[in-house]
Amino acid sequence: MRAVGLELSKLRRKRLWLTVLLVLGFELLWILAILMVSLSRETTAPLTMGYAIGQASQVHAIFAPILATVVVSRLAAMEHDGAMMPVLFAANQSRGSLFLAKYAVAATISTAATIVVVAAVSLAAGGQGVPADPGLVLLWLLGLVLANLAVVAIQLLLALLFQRQAVTLTVGIVGGLVGSFAGFVPTGVAAFIPWQYPGLVTPVRMEQTDGTITGFPLVEHLGALIALVAVVGAVSTVVGRSVFARKVSR
Repeated sequence: MRAVGLELSKLRRKRLWLTVLLVLGFELLWILAILMVSLSRETTAPLTMGYAIGQASQVHAIFAPILATVVVSRLAAMEHDGAMMPVLFAANQSRGSLFLAKYAVAATISTAATIVVVAAVSLAAGGQGVPADPGLVLLWLLGLVLANLAVVAIQLLLALLFQRQAVTLTVGIVGGLVGSFAGFVPTGVAAFIPWQYPGLVTPVRMEQTDGTITGFPLVEHLGALIALVAVVGAVSTVVGRSVFARKVSR
C-alpha cells in the first residue's frame, strides 16, 4: 500500500487525468454516435441490450488497449525522464513493488474507465427505449475488467524496460487495431492475443444473413472465456513482475 501511495503522490502534478479524459471522451463520443444511429434506424434485428453492447464493443475493443497503453506509458515515463529508478532502488524500494504499484494504479484507472463506458452504453440504450438487462451488462463489465489485466501487465513491462516510449505506444496502438477484429477471428486464435480480450469476452456476437445484421446472440462457453482471460491476466502479472525484476538487476 505504501508503494501505491507513493505512485499516487507522483501523479499530483502530472495531469494524467487529463490524458485519460481525452481518450475516454473520444471513445464515448464515438460509441454514443454509433448507438444513436444504429438504435434509431430500421432493422430486422431485435433492439435488445445485447444489440447495444454488440455495437459498442467494436469501438471499445479498439480503445481499451490504447487507454491502458497510454496510462502505463505515462506512469513509466515519470521514472525514465528523471532517471529516478536507481534512486528508488537505492532508497530500498524493490523492483517488484515498483512494478506492482504501477500495475495497481494502471489497472484501477482502466477499470474506472471501463465502468464509465459500460454505464454510458447502458444509459444511452435505455434512453432509446432498449429494455434493461442488468445481468448481461454486469457480465460484460466483469469480462472487460478482467480483459484489461493482461494488457496492462504486458504494456507496463514494455514501458518499464524501454526508456523510449515509442515502442510501448506502437505496440499498444497496433494491439488496439488488432483488438477490433476479435469478433471476426476464431476464438482459439483470439485466446492467444491479449489485445483482443475485450472483444473476446463480449457476451454477444454479431449474426448476419446476406450481409444484414439479424441479431446479437449470446456467446457459447462465455464463462470459460472469462475464466481464461482472468488466468492469463494473473499469469501475465506474475511473469511481468519477474521479468522486470531480473532484467533491471543486471
